[in-house]
Amino acid sequence: MSNTASLSGTDTGRLAAAPDFVGFARFLIAAAVFSTLLVTVTPFAVTFEGSMDSGDLANQLGYSSLAAIVLAGHLVFSDRHVLAALMRPAWMLMTVWLLASAMWAANPENAVRSALFTLLAMTAVTGVFAFPRDARAFRWVIVVAAFAVLGLSYFGVLFVPHLAINDGSGSEPDHAGLWRGIFSHKNVAGAVIGSLFFLGVYLIRARMVWIGLLIAGLSVNFVLHTGSKTSTGLLPLVMLVVIFGRLFGGRRLLAFGVFLVVVAMALLTLGTVLSPTLDAIVQWMVPGTTYTGRMDLWRYALEVWYGHEWAGFGLNGFWQSEVVAGTERNFELSWDPRGSPNAHNGYLDIAISMGIPGLVLSVLILVILPLIDYARIGRDRESTVLGDTLLMILTYLLLNSFLESYLFERANPVWMLVWFAVVGLRLLSRHRVEPGAG
Repeated sequence: MSNTASLSGTDTGRLAAAPDFVGFARFLIAAAVFSTLLVTVTPFAVTFEGSMDSGDLANQLGYSSLAAIVLAGHLVFSDRHVLAALMRPAWMLMTVWLLASAMWAANPENAVRSALFTLLAMTAVTGVFAFPRDARAFRWVIVVAAFAVLGLSYFGVLFVPHLAINDGSGSEPDHAGLWRGIFSHKNVAGAVIGSLFFLGVYLIRARMVWIGLLIAGLSVNFVLHTGSKTSTGLLPLVMLVVIFGRLFGGRRLLAFGVFLVVVAMALLTLGTVLSPTLDAIVQWMVPGTTYTGRMDLWRYALEVWYGHEWAGFGLNGFWQSEVVAGTERNFELSWDPRGSPNAHNGYLDIAISMGIPGLVLSVLILVILPLIDYARIGRDRESTVLGDTLLMILTYLLLNSFLESYLFERANPVWMLVWFAVVGLRLLSRHRVEPGAG
């Protein structure tokens, strides 16, 4: 969408001279990549093992192919200024630390493979912004991807409910009847489709009113049927924070307000197992709060983590290792850690895997720098509307990740949306958006 004209970075003269099929090809690549990243290469999977499935052939071929297509597209379409913006030093440092943490994991071969495919998927996301020639083309990329997710998910609910609706079997009988669509779990569906609601709002504000209303309405209905309390409750909260922030303050004030909301969420969730005072405050506000047993899981993880603060256990080196599997069952805990694939807190899982340096880098590239980028976005309408939307998605998923774990998890479409928002804010802070015709 722009270098000063479009994020693809092609100058105006070349755009005028280029045949129509080139722009259409760029649109198709962006739409196909974004749709695949959200739908995943294995839709309707009824189990999810995080990065443990990194050896799966479908995933290897799928994500490698997407990254190869996008890298080739960058060589053909993208301007050097756009590529330079994507080579952010903090991102490069995070890449180094992610790969380093894989080297000292319990199973380094699997961890390195998982890290590489995480990076390949993150690379693929950049094409979603860089290839469409203008904002109009980008909006249609959004439409295609949103209808791919919603269409397949509603199809599953109507015609293959044994795959798209939880039947209560396994370890979660209380989830019977809750929708998960094409995704492995209701909470994944809630986070992804909740984010589509914000994209629907973006289309409404960008004057694609009827399509935007349809996407937003279908998304809200689906999220309600997932039974995901976090995803449902955060939708209006995030809307109110961003809308009132834009009404009563500038972008800098709103960015600072979002940062305070993220800090408050950290204190009210993970902070409750670190501070008796914070726990007392939460129990006073909502007596009996355990975050569905997550507090016991967090206490267990922190107790084992102490002594490994700086290096962590390595990527995928804790929950999928003998450290947890060999633990004796503690019947006082409401959640048996041996049966959990993660900590159900993305920030805690980063600290466990990559240590305090990894956590600091992650907060920098996922929270602080994107908020600074948002404050620097151009004042034109196209940039403003898209920037507000990306901030809503990022805030929504950053808050959600205090109760779920998907950060840097390559096979998880929620992580793809987090990175989508981060990349978009970065490029918007450096380049102007070309509206496009129509």
